[in-house]
Order: sequence, then C-alpha cells, then structure tokens
Amino acid sequence: MPRGAVVVLAAVAVAGVLAACGATDIPTPRRTVTVMVDPPSSPGPTAGSGTATPSPSASATTTPPVPTALSVGRHRGAPTSFDEARGRVDAAAPAASVGADFRSPTGNIVCRRGSDSTVACEVQQGRIDPPLPTICPPGGAKDVGRIELGPAGARPVCNTDTIRTGSEPVLGYGSRTQPSGTTACLSETTGVTCIDEAGRHGFFLARNTFVTF
Repeated sequence: MPRGAVVVLAAVAVAGVLAACGATDIPTPRRTVTVMVDPPSSPGPTAGSGTATPSPSASATTTPPVPTALSVGRHRGAPTSFDEARGRVDAAAPAASVGADFRSPTGNIVCRRGSDSTVACEVQQGRIDPPLPTICPPGGAKDVGRIELGPAGARPVCNTDTIRTGSEPVLGYGSRTQPSGTTACLSETTGVTCIDEAGRHGFFLARNTFVTF
C-alpha cells in the first residue's frame, strides 16, 4: 500500500476515535491578526540604520476639532443656527463709525477682528463654566471668557489674557459692524452675535451664557 494512503487511513482512524469519545469540537489553530494604528507616513529604517523613533500620535500633532454646537446658560434671545443669526445680522443697519473693533453699550463685551478676518469677543463680567471638561487646559483658567470665530467654527477659550484696550467704539443695540471680509457682528440688548460667511459658523455671547453654531 502506498505511504500516502497509510497516512490518510491513520488520520481517519484518529478522527474516528475522537468522535467516539465525544470530542467533536476540535479547536482550530489560533490566528494572529495585526492591526496597524497610525501607520508611519514614511518607510521605517533599514537594517543597521539605528533605532527607530516612534511617530507621535495624531492627537499630539493636530488641533482638536472645534465643537460647533455648544449651548451654556439661559441664552435668552440667542440665535440657534447660522441661518437665523445671518438673518438678524443682514436685517440690521451697519454702524457708521464701527469697523473691526467695538464694545457693547454696557462695556461688558468687547470684540476684535484679526487681520485674517477671525473675530474674538470676550466678557469682562459673567465668565461661563465650560460645557466640556476638555475646553479648559490644565494649569490655566477654569472658565470661558472669550469666543474665537473662524471658518472652522467658534471656539470657547479659557483665557487669562484680554483683547480689551479701553478705546473700542460702542456698537449700539440693533446695529451691526461695517462689512469687512467674511465676518460680521450684531449688538443686541440680549448679547452679541457674530457670524463667518466662509464657514457658515457663528456664536452668541452674553453674561453667563454663550451659544456656538
């Protein structure tokens, strides 16, 4: 009888014995699955080129995404969407003497437009507890005092500095800033609303409350 036939018969015989003993669930050999997390963008070092340096994780090299739908406090009279905010801004008359920087009639809110058309507004009184624990970094302020708006969204900032100079012109209630770039702000008795047309984002800021959208 050929040697291969002997091996086959032996395997059949062993299987028969195991089946007779009730061993029908014979485990299959384990398989090892390797999952690549954050693969390097360039090839690793060749043999003899030294010790490879681990690549930093994505969270260590990129800025966290801007949360664009936050709501804190009572926010009475605040717009809840970009379209609602833009409708209010478009319906208001531009203030003749107010351009990039301004303060609210009470002086509690001050806003400033950067050279890149970003807008930042901050409150002097009525800072806000952060809605997410990740907003305020360790070792700094524990509450939100400023909102910064750009095309990517409106970002709450737990600031220890200030953009206030004391020389900002007053933006009267019901008035908006002069058109400039992609951003505009509206002053109302309930607070200040700013929008960015490029990214379709904005925010509302008042004492003890803010809304981002």
